[in-house]
Amino acid sequence: YLLKNMRKYCYTVFFNVCICRTNMDDVKALTELAHDLDIGIDYHIVESPLIDAPHFKHHDHNSTFLTPADYPKVDDLIDWILDKHAQGYKIVNQKKRILQMKEFLRGHIEPWGCRAGRNTLIIRTDGTLAPCFPMYSATHDWGVVGKPKFDKQQLSEMKKECELHCFSTLNHIVSYVYNNGRVIRWILRHAKTGFTTAQGTVE
Repeated sequence: YLLKNMRKYCYTVFFNVCICRTNMDDVKALTELAHDLDIGIDYHIVESPLIDAPHFKHHDHNSTFLTPADYPKVDDLIDWILDKHAQGYKIVNQKKRILQMKEFLRGHIEPWGCRAGRNTLIIRTDGTLAPCFPMYSATHDWGVVGKPKFDKQQLSEMKKECELHCFSTLNHIVSYVYNNGRVIRWILRHAKTGFTTAQGTVE
């Protein structure tokens, strides 16, 4: 139903896949399914909570978390995804960012210009706001629906720490397209085909 009505209602369908210890074979199957259906797919790497979450009962011995013993298999999967990217599969992530998943696993990540709280946000079930899902349990007051209280300076200070432990696919893509040159090149590439198909991502 979703695929049949994309043009009618002007929306886009794509798969959002989180790579974890228990689903690496599924990631490949979903990638091939997305390719067969001619829709996009993006990838995320599983993360433990950024802030203390007493209600989270599975922090220790979590079957989905990746351990050093899993790194070789994850590395192989990432290489496989990059190969599919090179073959023209509609993969939303930039190639460089996919490769950075290997570094993130090993605790190496550079500041990447997160836009959470500026261009993206989450609405909790009680109507309060947070800049991103990892901050769902934070007690800071960022306002409510209709009355946001996001402060650029507060967000910048917070991100000096949390950005070094976060691999948000959504916010990285938003940050990445805040480069006019990248966006213009992407638009020109698609203008050649009359914007009839989506070809690759903004690189």
